[in-house]
Amino acid sequence: MLNVDKVVTLGNGEKYLVLDKVLYNNIEYYYIAKINTMETDIENNFKLVTVEENDNIKIISEVTGEDKLKEILPMFVNNI
Repeated sequence: MLNVDKVVTLGNGEKYLVLDKVLYNNIEYYYIAKINTMETDIENNFKLVTVEENDNIKIISEVTGEDKLKEILPMFVNNI
């Protein structure tokens, strides 16, 4: 649902660059990085998120929980 190398704006106005995407158990996971206020570089703020669509509105949810992160994050390392 999100495209790699594209910028997304969250509901709070923060902008993130989509760095990578993996498919695991029929769920797309995205690795995103926050863009600085000048929109010239990324900050040291990364998130692992999923996207659900509800009534044509994309809802981005951050993946949390140590066990879940340990399960998913290595897949991104292998992609890079």
